[in-house]
Formats: sequence, C-alpha cells, structure tokens
Amino acid sequence: MIMKKIILLLSIFFLGSCSSLYNVSKNNNESSRKFTAKKSIRNANNNFNSIDYIQAKAKVSYRDNNKIKSNTITIRISADEKIWINASLGAARILIDKDSVKYYNKIEKNYFTSDINYINEKIGFDSNFEILQNLLLGILIHKFETSSLYKKTEDSFIYRYEKFTLNSKVVQSTVSISPYNFRVLKYSLKDQNNFFEVSYDDYTIVDEQILPIKIRFFNNGLENLYIEFKSISSLEKINIPFRIPKNYKRIKL
Repeated sequence: MIMKKIILLLSIFFLGSCSSLYNVSKNNNESSRKFTAKKSIRNANNNFNSIDYIQAKAKVSYRDNNKIKSNTITIRISADEKIWINASLGAARILIDKDSVKYYNKIEKNYFTSDINYINEKIGFDSNFEILQNLLLGILIHKFETSSLYKKTEDSFIYRYEKFTLNSKVVQSTVSISPYNFRVLKYSLKDQNNFFEVSYDDYTIVDEQILPIKIRFFNNGLENLYIEFKSISSLEKINIPFRIPKNYKRIKL
C-alpha cells in the first residue's frame, strides 16, 4: 500500500562520482554576489541538465489520510528518457518514460500501467516527461522573458505570466529565482480550478551542476509530498531493471 501512495503522489507532482550533499546558498562559493534581475532570469533560462545518468537515494514523506508517512527510495534518471523509482529492498518499482507510467509490487503481486495522460488527469495540467524531469532537477519548465518580472524581494526575483499556454492549457505561471546563483526557489502553476506548487529548500553541486536536495510539492495549498535526497551520483552508465511478471494482477490507481 505504501508504494501505491507514493506512485500517486509522485505522479500527481511531477517525477560516476558521488557527491556529498552540502548547501548552495548566498553565503558560500560564488553565490555571495548578488546579480541583477535581467542576468538572473537569463541564466536560469539557460540552465539545463548536463548529466546523462543520475542515481539518488532519498527519503520521501507523504500525506496519507491526514497522516504523514515516510519511506526510503532510490531514483535513477536516464536523461530525457526514463525516471526509475525503487522502494526499500526492491519491494516495488515505478517507471516513467515519455509515453507511459508503470508500477509493480512484488509483495502484493500486482501492477499498474497507463499512458502519460494519467499524470495530467491527476494534477489538472498538461504535463509531459520533460516537465516532470525538470521539476525533479530544479530546472525551468519554460523560458521567462526579462519583461515578465513581477516582484522583487531581498532574496528573490519573481517572474510571472498571467496567461501562459502550457502545452494546450492556459495557466498563470510564476517562478522565484535566486539572485545569487540563478536557482529556482519556487515554481507555481495556477488556473481557475487548480493550484500546483513546488519549492526547493536546498541545492548541492554534482559534476559542476547545481541540483536540488530538498523538494516540497503542494496541491491547492496543501503539502502532500516532501523529498529529501541523502546522496546524488553522476554515473557513466545506468541500469534500469523493470519487468512485470506475467502472473501479476493488473490494478487501477
């Protein structure tokens, strides 16, 4: 049952050399310098994933009937192709690719499959694999013009499009950018019926790329999922084992 909840929540909100996790803030490294709003959004727009294969271990906390529960997972990302999630001891696995979402549970001997529209139905917005991947990696899901600057605070520049077409749906899209290291601090999508938000509390550096290590997902103002990465590695090759046994029973989630 635990992994059923996790796949629902991950679906609703999105999903080498080992790096130790340390914070990237305005108080260390190159981030002590504060940049202009124009330079900040230009650099954020140009940020992209340069790592082909990523493996991470994380603790996930999620809301289940108004109770907070936790589990440990392993996440592997083959850039622009697959997101693979494995529960503790391999009891259950999730595979998300450009076309589908799949899950199977070794203990309960069941499985679930659907196309990517399953995620769209849950979050109320038209997403795709690239959007899910970028949300996990703290990368903008679309570019913002410098003219879209909405508000300035001491530690962020906030950019907003009141009417932005995300795939086929018109939404209000807002992002908060750090003026110290150009990282995404918060991302939100809003329409008349739904409000989806992701916030990034901390970042780390892996192979010269800044990646988030603490991510909070909100749906209509309620925090439903929190991911805290304990380790993140860049790999030269990656193995993504996923095969649903023939005798497993198909279920609906």
